[in-house]
Amino acid sequence: MSKEIKSVGFVPRFFGSFGQFFKYMGNGNYAARCSEVSNGSKFEFEVDPKVITEEVEVIREVQIEAPALDTVNSDGALQLLQLLQKEARFIDFTQESIDTYSDEEVGGAARQIHAGCSKVIEQYFSLSAVNEAPENARVEVASDYNPQHTKLEGVIQGDGPFSGTLIHPGWKVTDIKLPQISDTEGLSILAPAEVEV
Repeated sequence: MSKEIKSVGFVPRFFGSFGQFFKYMGNGNYAARCSEVSNGSKFEFEVDPKVITEEVEVIREVQIEAPALDTVNSDGALQLLQLLQKEARFIDFTQESIDTYSDEEVGGAARQIHAGCSKVIEQYFSLSAVNEAPENARVEVASDYNPQHTKLEGVIQGDGPFSGTLIHPGWKVTDIKLPQISDTEGLSILAPAEVEV
């Protein structure tokens, strides 16, 4: 089945003729093919098949399923979200688009949210650093270190012990003082709808 060839308009022909002129003048093989076509010959481009054999490394992406939990206790998470919403309007801030606000407006709102979030953390949680050394200090990491407590960065060679610079001390919770929950059914309501009458 032959392919239908559409006619080319005047303007594309006008500008295209310049490109064809310089290509014709600069390439003898192209000029010869044009002459064959203009004389009525059907000129076909022949391409020699080229077989390329090359060893390639195949990288497979293996998906590991997350471990299934027998039970999930979401009460504490919902309670924390309620407190952050109450003190800092945290949910309102994250659910609203800030694209239309200037940096100054976002900065002003962030200052209030920071104060509210800090109040919740200080009131209901006791925190301390995982590593008590000051930042940028040289520290030693034992060969049997706990990866949950310490994360090594950079080029890691051997089994340790390791010596490096502390770039972040980490955080850990030492005490939780969240109030007791009496109504667990209402925890999913992070903030009630407000109606002015």
